[in-house]
Formats: sequence, structure tokens, C-alpha cells
Amino acid sequence: MVYSPDCKEDEFHYKNIVGGIYMKKKGKKILSACSIASLLIASSTVSINVKAADPSSDGVDRLGGADRYETAAKVAQAGWQSSDYAILANGEGYADVLCAIPLAKAKDAPVLLTTGGSLNENALNELKSLDVKHVIVVGGTGVVSDNVINSIKSQGISDVERIGGQDRYETSVKIAGRLGVVTKATIANGEGYADALSAGPAAAIEGMPILLTRGTSLPDVTVNYIKSHSQITKTYVIGGTASVSNSIENSLPFPKRLEGSDRYETNVAVLTEFASDFSFKNVYMALGNGPTGNEFADALIGGVLAAKLKNPLIITGKTLSSSTLKFIESKGYKGCTLTVIGGTANIPNSLANYTNITSIVKANSSYEELVSSINGSQYFTIEDDDSSTINVQLKKDNVNSIEGIFEEAEDRYNSTGSVDEQQIRDDVDKVNDKLDILYNKNITVKVDGSTKSLAAFFGSLGSRYFDSEGKLDADAIVTQIEKKLGSTYDYNDFRTDLIEKIDYYFHNNSSSPESSLDLKVMGFEVNSIKKGNSVLYKSNYIAKVAAKKLVHLLMPAKGTDITGTYTIYVDGSSYVRVKVIPKSN
Repeated sequence: MVYSPDCKEDEFHYKNIVGGIYMKKKGKKILSACSIASLLIASSTVSINVKAADPSSDGVDRLGGADRYETAAKVAQAGWQSSDYAILANGEGYADVLCAIPLAKAKDAPVLLTTGGSLNENALNELKSLDVKHVIVVGGTGVVSDNVINSIKSQGISDVERIGGQDRYETSVKIAGRLGVVTKATIANGEGYADALSAGPAAAIEGMPILLTRGTSLPDVTVNYIKSHSQITKTYVIGGTASVSNSIENSLPFPKRLEGSDRYETNVAVLTEFASDFSFKNVYMALGNGPTGNEFADALIGGVLAAKLKNPLIITGKTLSSSTLKFIESKGYKGCTLTVIGGTANIPNSLANYTNITSIVKANSSYEELVSSINGSQYFTIEDDDSSTINVQLKKDNVNSIEGIFEEAEDRYNSTGSVDEQQIRDDVDKVNDKLDILYNKNITVKVDGSTKSLAAFFGSLGSRYFDSEGKLDADAIVTQIEKKLGSTYDYNDFRTDLIEKIDYYFHNNSSSPESSLDLKVMGFEVNSIKKGNSVLYKSNYIAKVAAKKLVHLLMPAKGTDITGTYTIYVDGSSYVRVKVIPKSN
């Protein structure tokens, strides 16, 4: 982390060396952070098993396993809940799989890695978990043996196809042939991996094949492919003349070279050329160089996920290159969330640190007002005895305000034998007052281009428990509680109804199944919310998934352990930490 030498108490210029992200002046920023903290505090939280990034202890978003095979599986888990297709490649050699990213994007498929002789267990488990029906094996039998294919078929996946040529160049052409009619293409050196990996996400988004070449001569199979595709009106040459000679460039249709003095500058050149294709809200980073010359795997599988989400992929060494940092700063890509692909042995946490602004939040007068309002709750109180966290002391076990309506009604019924309808309505009114501050005034969601308060969004779903304005409907809650006389309260039915309405809403009302949901508090984006090593919410989830995560976050299931430490990331570089402490005995 780099600090400005003129940093003062009332103006913070924290600068993240990866994201180029600047803190805004204290007053406005802290108001946002207070509200974000209140999202957790006033609603409680729940840890759920989410297939997403695994944050390290210092807040770095990371998709990394013990080796490249496990990392590939974790990337698949982060990007796909299920997938009809998967692409399988040898994890020890880059030659055949370099060109697979555009095909993976076209098939909406993850890339899984295996050894050449036997099916890797991580790949096998993901094929099962994703319920894959079609597997495309990249490379000939010398790269991925028939034994691997037989192992896949033994799992009940009968549709296994191999795409492989006599060499890497023919394989690249065969993969290109699977993309159908193309009007643009990329050319990269096939004797190294860096340039092709830089081109991967952009080529995939643009629907361009990645064709491999030797440094000084274009293989005949590549020449023939280009001749047979006369509709190609643009060819991007990736890398300098040492990678792809001028003579090759001059033989191509309408060529444009994207190059730099090294692989990192070339990566920047590609990002610059195709900047309009990318959403820089989320950025992926992977190792692009190393001592063995075989450190391609993380960038390859990360590039597949980046292409799916239309996010850029930065390749880096053990330290961030000056050209990469300059690009991010000069283009103004601030407020991005960084996800590192691979383990700490490849990219250390020091390359992606975040700033804990919890103590700064507590110094603001707005925080005192927040604490005063929350401490009147019958469910929890705030104990500010630690500058690095906001400590929430539970008064009751595993409840939040909404669950408490149902639990209090059950307790009264068990003690009196009757349902006190008026008390339920009074409880609903109290909760609605608190939710109005959060859901209606401070928190907004944007779906399909329309921005509305979180309350209005809940109200638009059609749940019988919310009216059109997003307030809890006392009549509906009373009715549900009375249906369960003498048995158990109906809070889980409340949650189930809301989740089912989310499915219905996005199936019938959303313009695109891949639409996103932007969560903002006081106009500032929440990039992610985590409890320990579990991601509860992340801004790059598709809208339907994000909406469900908000229900799980704000209205946890009965019996879940809500205690623990939560981290709320604000605009990428900063976070607020909240610790929920069990009820005192």
C-alpha cells in the first residue's frame, strides 16, 4: 500500500497499487461506510457455502488451490453453478490449450485441467458437480490420452469430443473452425504463451479465433485457414517483431500490431485496444512469467472466467509492472475489485492489499447517530471497544429483526396458548421503521438499467409478505403465524416465498438472464461482503443470484450461526470489519 506524503486526518489519499483506487474525502466516504456497516448490523448475517473467491486473512480476493488443477476447479466453481459443456486440457503444457478461451466463451464452458495419462480428481469432481453433459478434450492422444476419455465416459458422460491436430498450429486452426464464421482474428506466437494469454479474453468477447504461428514463418495450415475465410477484415498481431515477424504481419489481411517492450506492456496494449469491450468494475490478475517457463495455467483458466464476465485479465510477475500501474491510473479505472487467480506462491498478498477504514468510520459523528439508533434494538447492541472492528453483541441467539417477529410470536403462544395479533402488528411496525432507514432511504439496487430502493425491489417481486412499497405486510404475517398454531413459527416459509418470487421475477421480467445487480449504499457500490472465508455477496454475480444472496444475507435461515467476523468491501480498496459476538451469559 502506498500513502500520499501529504495525508491529513480529514483527507485520505490511500492509493491501492493494483487498482489505482483513491479514497475520497473523509466526510462523504465515511457516511457511505457507516451505512454499509449498518446493512450487516441492523439485519444480521449468515454464513453460506458460496462457490466464489476465497479471501486471505488480509482481505485479498483469491481463487487459488494447492495446485493448478484445484485452482481450475475453484475458478469453475466461481463462474458456473452448472454447465452443459466443459473443456478439458493437459495442465502441464500450454501449446494445445492456448487457443481454447474463445471456444470456452462460445460454449459458456469452464476449462478444467488434467494430467495426460489419467483424469485428475479435481476435474472429475467438477464434471460431476456442474452436471456436465458434453466434454471437449483439447489436444491429441499424446497430450490427453484415451484413458482420460474413457474415465469420463465411465461417469455417464457419453458425449466426449477430441479436438487435436498434428501440432499446436493445426490444433489452433481446428479450434478456430469451431467458432463458425468470423470477421476478425488474432495471431500470436505458439512457441511461448504470454501473448496468446493476453489476447484470450478480448478475442473471446469479440468472437475471434487465436491462431498460432512460428516467429518467422506462418504455418501452411494457418495460411490455408486465412485464405478460406476471405470475410476476415481485421487481423490483430499480438507481440513485437521478435514474436511475430514483419513479413508475417504483411501477409495478413488488414493487420494491426498490438505490442510492448515486454509481455506486460503487450498485455496493456491489448487492454487499451479493447477497453470498450471490458467492464473494469472487476479485474482479474494472474501470473504471466516465472522461473520454469510453464506458468501459464492460472492466466489461462482465469482468462476464461474473465471472458465470461467481460472483465479484463492483467498478467503480472511477482511485482506489478510500472506499465500496468500507469495504464490503470491513466485510464481512471478506479473503484475496481481485484480477484487474484492462483496461490500466494505465484502472486503474494502484498500485491493486492486493502485498507481497513473501520477506525476512521468510528471517528465520524454519523457513526455515533447510527450506534444510538441501533442500540435501542431488543436483538443486539454495539460495543465499540476495538478500533479495528465494529463489535455487535447479540442479546438473543441467532435472530435478526424479521426473524424476531416470528420467534416472539411463537414464544408468546407457547406461554399463553394464544396468538396476540396486535402485538405481532406492533412488532411489524417497529421492524418496518428500521427497514425504512436501510432498505428505502439508504440502499438501492440497479437491475436491467432501472434503479430503485431495496424496499421497492422487494415490493416488486410479488411476495405476499411485502406490500408494493416494500414494507412488511402485517396481515400476511399474522395469517402465516396463525396457520402454525401449536407447531412452529413460519419464518422459513417467509424466506422460501421471497426466494421463489425472485426466481419468478427474473424468469419473467428480466431482459437478460445474464443481467447484473448493482448494490449501492448512499450512492457508493458494495463490491463484496464476506464472513471469514465465505463470500456472502459479490458484485459480479448475475442479478438473480445476487438477489438471492441478499435474502440469505439480510434474512438468514433459522438456526444458522451468525456470529463471527464480517468484511464489507467498499469501492474495491477499502473495507469495514464487523464482528458479531454471541449472547453474553
